[in-house]
Amino acid sequence: MLYPWQRDDWHRLTALRDRLPHALLLHGQQGIGKRDLALHFAQGLLCESALPDGQPCNTCSACHWFGQGNHPDFTVVRPEALEAGAGEAEGDGESSSKKKAPSKIIRMEQVRALIEAVGVGTHRAGLRVVVVYPLDALQTEGANALLKTLEEPPPSTVFLLVTDRIDRVLPTILSRCRQFSMTRPTGADALDWLRGQGVADVEAQLALAGGAPLTALHAA
Repeated sequence: MLYPWQRDDWHRLTALRDRLPHALLLHGQQGIGKRDLALHFAQGLLCESALPDGQPCNTCSACHWFGQGNHPDFTVVRPEALEAGAGEAEGDGESSSKKKAPSKIIRMEQVRALIEAVGVGTHRAGLRVVVVYPLDALQTEGANALLKTLEEPPPSTVFLLVTDRIDRVLPTILSRCRQFSMTRPTGADALDWLRGQGVADVEAQLALAGGAPLTALHAA
């Protein structure tokens, strides 16, 4: 999905489609929708009947598979703690206390699985798109392994990397990416959107969130 404040960012992204870099690093303030923009762009790249502005049609087979989370040429790498349902309560009692907490880092096994997946040809003779977020959740070993893949990128593969903390990303990885700085939403756009979400006292909530509308919504 696109948020109202992402129109200019979307136009800048779609302008890159004709000469798409193998790795794009989307960075900016936390809570402004970087991950959602990356996912929307990924769907647009894989869509079989993209709209004139590059947005996905949401009706073709590729969009259907994407929406169901099973497009064969799309991969998401993220910490277990960000998986759907990972933050839900696990119940009471001794058995739940013994459960291992979901990882907040991107584990080396996940990076190895990604490298193996992109090592084979695409399934539908088009692009393969990989989204990694947050990139700064990679540990040193995983970051170095990903770096090797970025240095010798597989054909027809686009990496969309997302981070709130570009200062925590290895300089060697930064050098292999096209950096894309996300625009902070204006106060008017953020306030209008929060009101549309039914948030009360939007001015105070947005101020507490440092101007980040998604952070304000979560807090509300």
